[in-house]
Amino acid sequence: MEQFFTFVLSGAVSGAIYSLIASGLVLSYTSTGIFNFSYGAVAYTSAFLYYELHTGLHWPIVPAAILVVLVFAPLFGLLLNVAVFRPLARATVSGQIMATIGLLVAIPALTRWITDELVKIFNWVIPTSDTIAQVVDPPGIGPVPRTEWHLFGTVPFDSDKLIVLIAAAICAVLLWVLMRLTPLGLQMRAVVDRAPLARTRGVDDAMTSRYAWIIGMVLAALAGVVGQPIIHLIDQGLWLNATFIAAAAAVLGGLRSIPLAFIGGLLLGILTNLVAGYAAPGEFLSFAKDIHGFNASVPTLILLVGLVLLAVSRTRRGGTTADDTPPPDYLAALPLWRRALPWTLLTLFLVGQIFVWASPFWLGNIAGGLALAIVFMSFVVVTGMGGMVTLAQATFVTMAGLTFGMMLNTYGWAFFPAALVAIAATVVLGVIVALPGLRLGGIPFALATVALALLGDQLLFQIDDLRNGQSGWTITRMKIDWFDSLGLHVDLADNRAFAVFMLLLVFATMFLIANLKRSSWGRSIAAVRSSDIAASTSGVSIVRTKLGLFAVSAAIAGVGGVFYASYQQAYTNVTTPTTIGLVWLATVVLFGIRRPAAAALAGVTSLITAQILQFGFTWSWIGLHWKGLGTADFPPILFGLGAVQLARNPDGFLAVMAEQRLARKLKREARRAAPVEAPAPGVPLAPAALGSDDGVDAVIREEEAAIAAETERHERELLAAGVLRSSGESVDFAGAALAVRGLHAGYGEVEVLHGVDLVVRSGEITALLGANGSGKSTLCSTISGLVAASKGSIELDGRDITSVSAHHRARQGVLVAPESRGIFPGLSVEENLVLRLNPKERSEVYERFPILGERRKLAAGSLSGGEQQMLTLGAVLARPPAVLVADEPTLGLAPLVVAELMHVFEELRARDVAILLVEEKARDVLEVADRVAFLELGHLVWSGPRAEIDDERLVATYLGSGTS
Repeated sequence: MEQFFTFVLSGAVSGAIYSLIASGLVLSYTSTGIFNFSYGAVAYTSAFLYYELHTGLHWPIVPAAILVVLVFAPLFGLLLNVAVFRPLARATVSGQIMATIGLLVAIPALTRWITDELVKIFNWVIPTSDTIAQVVDPPGIGPVPRTEWHLFGTVPFDSDKLIVLIAAAICAVLLWVLMRLTPLGLQMRAVVDRAPLARTRGVDDAMTSRYAWIIGMVLAALAGVVGQPIIHLIDQGLWLNATFIAAAAAVLGGLRSIPLAFIGGLLLGILTNLVAGYAAPGEFLSFAKDIHGFNASVPTLILLVGLVLLAVSRTRRGGTTADDTPPPDYLAALPLWRRALPWTLLTLFLVGQIFVWASPFWLGNIAGGLALAIVFMSFVVVTGMGGMVTLAQATFVTMAGLTFGMMLNTYGWAFFPAALVAIAATVVLGVIVALPGLRLGGIPFALATVALALLGDQLLFQIDDLRNGQSGWTITRMKIDWFDSLGLHVDLADNRAFAVFMLLLVFATMFLIANLKRSSWGRSIAAVRSSDIAASTSGVSIVRTKLGLFAVSAAIAGVGGVFYASYQQAYTNVTTPTTIGLVWLATVVLFGIRRPAAAALAGVTSLITAQILQFGFTWSWIGLHWKGLGTADFPPILFGLGAVQLARNPDGFLAVMAEQRLARKLKREARRAAPVEAPAPGVPLAPAALGSDDGVDAVIREEEAAIAAETERHERELLAAGVLRSSGESVDFAGAALAVRGLHAGYGEVEVLHGVDLVVRSGEITALLGANGSGKSTLCSTISGLVAASKGSIELDGRDITSVSAHHRARQGVLVAPESRGIFPGLSVEENLVLRLNPKERSEVYERFPILGERRKLAAGSLSGGEQQMLTLGAVLARPPAVLVADEPTLGLAPLVVAELMHVFEELRARDVAILLVEEKARDVLEVADRVAFLELGHLVWSGPRAEIDDERLVATYLGSGTS
């Protein structure tokens, strides 16, 4: 029992560190939708900075810890929120993953590089990054030397462990208080539940996001400062591993519950320690002592199992970039020779380097870069084409390299058979990695691939027969003797021959991927990426497509792995760990993850750039010489920050440059050319016109003209039939509580509302009627501020609020009850009311609707449809807004409930509220309406007093049925 308590207590300390990071992960993910993989980098940087302040500059513990945790971390969180996370909120899930991976790569390297440069420039007497990397058991915020006790008389315990547990406990209590007992916490939970509705209820989601990042960064920094004596080293890799263990805890909390994530972190730490302790000889888990890496793999196994059993993707299962449409071809107007010219020049320059200019050293680097180019093109297949972000490509390379080495050395196989076996083994591993993708997508799938990659590092590649112990394998390069009779003998031991062979292999791989994209299977991949459900109904096999996608990607990575091992001429299980795969991903994103040529350029450039930046170069043939930066940290900074910047553009900086070049060209042409007339309806535009802004505008003008003509024709028919009659007067905006003037709005380039004029007056109910698809919900969203107006204005009591944000409109008196009920289903009835009402007002709601008082502790999502609408309108009755916009309030409700709702609207009208009732069905709304407006195809076709409408013929025309 003493041993058990020792293991539990020790594990709880490690688990407390995981809990701190897991809490930050869940908090920021639920508040912003971004899963921040870079928290491990923040913890590392905080531990690094604290060591420099406390040990290097001899600051006392308290000011050093306060500066790092309460000053540096919040400011760093604010900086990242403005520079990265806020713009990233509009990106695809894949973009968010790749950006935070870029931060994970860049932040530690940037920390080390800045420190070392400051030491050089100012001659500071503080430890350099190399010195810090060698420190064992760095001090935390406890006394030095640490105070030690024995609990229960025999269980060892010390002050560092106590501080970790106290810090975790305090944070757990404060987080619970924040989320459950404070307005900020309630607003954060409301944003998580329904972010658009939260904005229309006056919640500033930008503010809640800002606080979420600040708190998350503080938790990560605190974990780094108090946890470094427990982690034992200030090491980037260890903190990265701690982040993935924390991710397992977050998964146990369903990626939503902070308390469950916190408890999950503690349990993971305890379980890992128990497994490690009872795996000793003579214990009941002694079998594990013969499995290298089993102890370290326990949290990873739990992460994988938790993802498969518990995680539910909040994105489409078809892929993480399913909502990411392919961009236009900015070079489409150029002739073929002009498009090929830059790549031809690059190829010629590379050939010149291989045959003329490069030394044997640089020839080897070029060959290695070309091998990496093949590996990088495997990202194009699985992520660029398939839209699934995988973090396991380095694992495929390791599998290929180790299997290749084993076949060459242990079994004495020739190069080609050994390479084929290595590639086949990698394909099998790729299929295994793909299996979670059959039911996961987005963040859960990315976590599953990294879990499998870590299991490879921790378990599979620890098998001595596969890795050849600590020494690894010696790799001999290929010799081609097929044409000896012709006197042709190729030995790839020569770097020049190796580089030429790799260049040919790169072109062959590019040709393969290009043909794959054009094939029927490539079209199946595109269909699955867009929507796996739609693809399945079209006869596409989802399972076969996804497994095949990973198999091809793994095969390409395996080929690259074989030749990368040949380039290295030696290979171990740590040559290409999972962490280096993260750098590779950031690099490919920077150049362009959809284009094979861009990925190939990324492979060559990444290796050569790393060598140049670290060691410099000498080009004697043109008299250039540079000694380099002397650090290996700059390439991760360059590629990581580049990936952060371009994560919203999967086509990389090459496509961005092409887009900018095209924009400049179009501007020059626009200045020289005469105005372009819109083509006649039905006449297609030329391809060149479609590639220009003027062409797109012409298409939009043509569509608008067609819609306007159809609407005018239909209106004339209605007037001629006597169904509608013109009011004969222009819209009178004077004294309007809500005035919509010439409003145009839509989504992207698709305009839905075309010049809507609408007036809603205080003490009146205006019914807005129209068939499904007429633009009613878009008008409601535009009035609320969720959809931006492209033209026109929205005025509240004469004040222009067109550019006012949604939450400020709500605070100024515009309240929108959306079509799907204006409640937060994950919050209780009481919490829904607390968001808007004070205690006295909440009591009024419970008096008016006693059923709500009986169910105040229940989740609002468990209420019936009528009760949910009571909850929505009860808050409105208790605190009436200046303007109420109700979108389809009767949808799905029983007649008795509808009648009750109409009484509520009449009561609000009596209290001088301006009410806009938006309905598809006219019967009930017309009984209470003072004025009526009709919307069709985004145009307001008629408005006027209720008394001027022929009810039966109106309903028959707009809704297809008469009133009874």
